[in-house]
Amino acid sequence: MIVRIADQAGFCFGVKRALELIHGLRNEGRDIQVLGELIHNQSVLSDLTRKGVACIHDRSEADLGKTLVIRTHGIPADEEEKLRKEGFQLLDATCPLVKKTHCIIERFEKDGIPVVIVGDRNHPEIIAASSYATNPVIVNSLEEAQAVAAMPVMGVVAQTTLDLDFFREIEAVLAERADHLEVHNTVCEATRERQEAVRRLAPQVDCVVVVGGHNSSNTKKLVHIARRHNHRTIHINGSEDLDKPELRRLMRDCRIVGIAAGASTPPEEIERVRHYLCEFSPEMETRLDIDQRRMQNG
Repeated sequence: MIVRIADQAGFCFGVKRALELIHGLRNEGRDIQVLGELIHNQSVLSDLTRKGVACIHDRSEADLGKTLVIRTHGIPADEEEKLRKEGFQLLDATCPLVKKTHCIIERFEKDGIPVVIVGDRNHPEIIAASSYATNPVIVNSLEEAQAVAAMPVMGVVAQTTLDLDFFREIEAVLAERADHLEVHNTVCEATRERQEAVRRLAPQVDCVVVVGGHNSSNTKKLVHIARRHNHRTIHINGSEDLDKPELRRLMRDCRIVGIAAGASTPPEEIERVRHYLCEFSPEMETRLDIDQRRMQNG
């Protein structure tokens, strides 16, 4: 089996920075809590838990005696202000590129420019970003963009993990809804690089394995892009999914397999998947099926 890894895969700058900040606190002997999931990768979160870094999902669970880390996606501005007023010691691990989007939205708000945010309204990044404008319009489809009320001027930003081609399609629609459109393409460079790498890789291989959390926005975009160019694409969380029957079925007739990975996927996870795929053979696949049936039969 020949395995090719996309030339851009795995941890991005924002994820590396957040983990380095946490490891720095641990080295100082500080007690740490993270408000929400630091990143969308379960293996990384489990590793942090094993190291004593607690993940909480509501500020009511927060302990004043511990350093409270803000997730990479950011939190709503009013929530951060309340935490500071309540005396929490905060460490802001929000990705600097996400913070840049917040600053752009604040500038639009100050200048009286209506704000349109392109992205998933239920994603933590967009929930946080939308708090920096009074009445932002959030769109996540061409139909929603076409329904935006016409206005003289409009300021547009994007979720950092958006599919760049999709953002351009939305931009074209919004351009017809405003006399003047001020667009800031806030899709981050790491997202663009990983998407372009998948576009190059997918047509050159027999099948594509995308590694990353199923709740990871940037990973799901990679899956979508890979499937546009190669219908034989599968999305796995990580090495724990390597024994899935659907993965083994996909691999049966493959001579060259490509690996892509989301921006929250650790390098060691990519390596474990690569090693497994390099060792894969039809004989191995048959043996795994036999072993699985034996386990099911007791």
